Amino acid sequence: MLLVTAALMMEARPLCPCLGLKVLNGHPYPVFGNGKTILIVSGTGALNASAATGWALGRFPKIKIAMNVGFAGASKMVAPVHVWRYIQTIRDESSGHLCIPDILWNHPFEESTLLTVGKVLRKDIGWDGLVDMEGSGFYQAARRSLPPDRIVLLKWVSDNLTGEIDAGKTGEKFEEATEQISEFLRQLECEAGEGEPQAASPFIESIHEKLRLSKTQALFLEKWLSGFLARGVDRQRIAELLPSTAPKHKADNARIFEQLKNVLKS
Repeated sequence: MLLVTAALMMEARPLCPCLGLKVLNGHPYPVFGNGKTILIVSGTGALNASAATGWALGRFPKIKIAMNVGFAGASKMVAPVHVWRYIQTIRDESSGHLCIPDILWNHPFEESTLLTVGKVLRKDIGWDGLVDMEGSGFYQAARRSLPPDRIVLLKWVSDNLTGEIDAGKTGEKFEEATEQISEFLRQLECEAGEGEPQAASPFIESIHEKLRLSKTQALFLEKWLSGFLARGVDRQRIAELLPSTAPKHKADNARIFEQLKNVLKS
């Protein structure tokens, strides 16, 4: 399942037709869904984004990918208005904390850094990237349940840090811009679908029997293994690395996991 979060209803509403989402009643947040994707409107600010993301991940345990979509500001020197940027690093202004998602998806967007601030900016502060109010809160909440390659931030430049937005015009432009990301959204929805490739499943299970993997390690291993098998590489290379029984010591387990990683990603 794919989780999409947005701060504002005007950001969320145009995304619903792209994925065929319908209103889901009975929740403490505005929620839309289709059985494969959940879209939640968090409200503005990092605390709201964090709370809503944490709630969604607890309420819908089958979520495999979390994505934050919405407006961001940028100086004219960084980006023009009404363009998409894929976020590669997030810095929280109040704490200085830096978050770095692992970008493993193929995507057509330019990449940018993101600064998450506590209030609307009305002037250029010299930041060489985009500025929002939710990114760091969303990421840190998502990171408690998901590995960094399963967390995505896609931002649309709504203004050049003037602090003023024409809601009507901006809403119209954003609705048009959602067409530019519809294919990527469907790609993520497919990636977040339930189940594993049938050819990989028995082999993955045999690896789980011989290694004690954390949830994050298991997610990474399954992703690498799917690509490994798709390339038609001999499975015996993997079998030769596996012990006859699960290692008793964490260090031995970690060493074997690194060996598997090197082979699967080669």
